[in-house]
Amino acid sequence: MAHPYFERTPLDARCYETHLRPRLPAGIFDVHVHLNLPEHLREVPAERWRSDWALESGHLLPVEDAYACARELFPDARYAIAGMPWPIREADLEANNRYLADKRAEGVVAPFMAVRPEWVPEEVEQALLAGGFVGFKPYADMVSGVKGADLSIFDFLPPRQLEILDRHGRAVLLHLPRRERIADPDNVRELREILERYPRVTVIVAHLGRSFCPYYLREGLRQLGRDAEGLYFDTSAVINPATYELAFDRLDPERILFGTDMPILFWHGRRTWTEREYRNLCREPFSWNTQREPPEVEATYTLFLYEQMRSLLDAVDRHRLTPVQKEGVFWSNARRALKLD
Repeated sequence: MAHPYFERTPLDARCYETHLRPRLPAGIFDVHVHLNLPEHLREVPAERWRSDWALESGHLLPVEDAYACARELFPDARYAIAGMPWPIREADLEANNRYLADKRAEGVVAPFMAVRPEWVPEEVEQALLAGGFVGFKPYADMVSGVKGADLSIFDFLPPRQLEILDRHGRAVLLHLPRRERIADPDNVRELREILERYPRVTVIVAHLGRSFCPYYLREGLRQLGRDAEGLYFDTSAVINPATYELAFDRLDPERILFGTDMPILFWHGRRTWTEREYRNLCREPFSWNTQREPPEVEATYTLFLYEQMRSLLDAVDRHRLTPVQKEGVFWSNARRALKLD
C-alpha cells in the first residue's frame, strides 16, 4: 500500500506472523484514534508540531486512511474505530467535529466530540445529540499548551459539560493533566468527584492514566482504591510490560479497552523506561530524535504499534485471560462502554 504514514518492512511482516497473528483476536475495536482532514489543521503553526514529540510524530489521518492503515497493520482482524479530532487549540475543532459526525452517519466510525471549555452549553448539547457522538474528548491544551500542566480537570472539562454527558448517559475520554498523572492526589480527588456527581457518565481514562511507566498506575490505583472499579482505562500508547502487569493484576479485564493513539505511533522504534521516565528510540528522522543508536541496531526496530500489541498480548497470555475476557479487551468492552451494541 502506498501512503505517507509508514513502511511495513519484511522485518515487520515477520514480527506480525511470528508474534502477533497466532494470538490476534478476530475483532479489534480501537477506542483511541485521532481523525481529521488537512484543512482542520491548516492554522496550526509548524513550531507547534515541533514543540512536542507526540505532536510531531503524526497528526493527520482521514478516516479512510485510518482503515487502510489498520488493514495493512492487522490484516487478519476485523477493525473498527472510535475516533476524535486532534484536540489542539489552533485546530478547527468545529469543522473536525462536523466531519466525524458525517462519518458517523455513514456508519464507519463512533466519534467523540472535541470540546472547548468556553463553548455555549446549549450549543454543545445540540451538537452532541445531532452528531450522534458517543461522548466528549476534552483536552488540557484548550487551556494550556504545556504538557502535564498543573490544571484542574474542571478547567478544561467544566461541570456544565459533564452535566450534559450525565443527562444523556454519554462517555468522556479523559487525558489527565498534571505531571504526576493518575498518581496526582488532585487528579484522584477530581476523578472521585466526577464518579460521585455524574454517575451516568462513562469515564474512560486514556493511556492507563498516562502510565507509560508503572509508578503512576501503581500509585494511582493505590489512592483510588475501590473507586477505580468505576472507571474504564484505555491502553493507547502504552508499551511497558510492567504497566500491563499492574493493569491486569489490579483491574477487572472488563474495564480495559484497547486503543492505539494512531497516527502518533506510525514509526519504527522501541521504548526504554525507568520507574517514572521513558525514552523513545526511533529510526525515523524526527527533529526530536537526537539520541540515535547505531544503524545496525535501528535496523532491528519494528513498528511501534507492533511493539504495543506484542506487550499487550503477552500480558493477556501471562494472566491467562479467558477467550471471553480477551475478546472483551479488544472489542466488546469498548462497545459496551460506549453503548454501541
